[in-house]
Amino acid sequence: MEQTIAYRFGPDDYIALLRASRSIGPFGRLGRWGRAALFGLVIGGLVIVFSYDALLAAPGLVLVAATIVFAVVTPVAPIGEYLAERLMARWLFPRYSFANKDVTLELGEQDIRSRIEGSEGRISWRSIIRVIETRDGLFLALSRAELIQVPKRALPSAAAFADLAGRVRAKVAASITGP
Repeated sequence: MEQTIAYRFGPDDYIALLRASRSIGPFGRLGRWGRAALFGLVIGGLVIVFSYDALLAAPGLVLVAATIVFAVVTPVAPIGEYLAERLMARWLFPRYSFANKDVTLELGEQDIRSRIEGSEGRISWRSIIRVIETRDGLFLALSRAELIQVPKRALPSAAAFADLAGRVRAKVAASITGP
């Protein structure tokens, strides 16, 4: 499985990387709206907890207030998540050592070799713990904080990307189970 992939790591790649790393976390399987609903429930629960005295006197009023808070917070939370991603891309992305630099990945039989303007790395297939496929590309997770990104735009077609994703999944599965 020898394949070379080259691309320029830009702000949109950084945002895709943030989203992929968030999907590995404890609430990642919930998705954006699931996390928003959970956040709304927590904030609504806090309204109830901090309204304990009123809860005893007028429980219906406190429950209505908590429901209103939930109904407002749940649709607003994804907007906050989106704005936070954009803010991080504008503020943190330029500080990355590989921001707006050319990245070359060589997917070999034994390992993955990466080159980013002057620095080189080598990662064994056995180091990959998870493969994440999103609408932006393929992410090979070494840990929650370390991901190797293969953007869809780095490949000539959707069919080439699908073929690569299948071969990478098979290679990772084979490295986990052993020869």
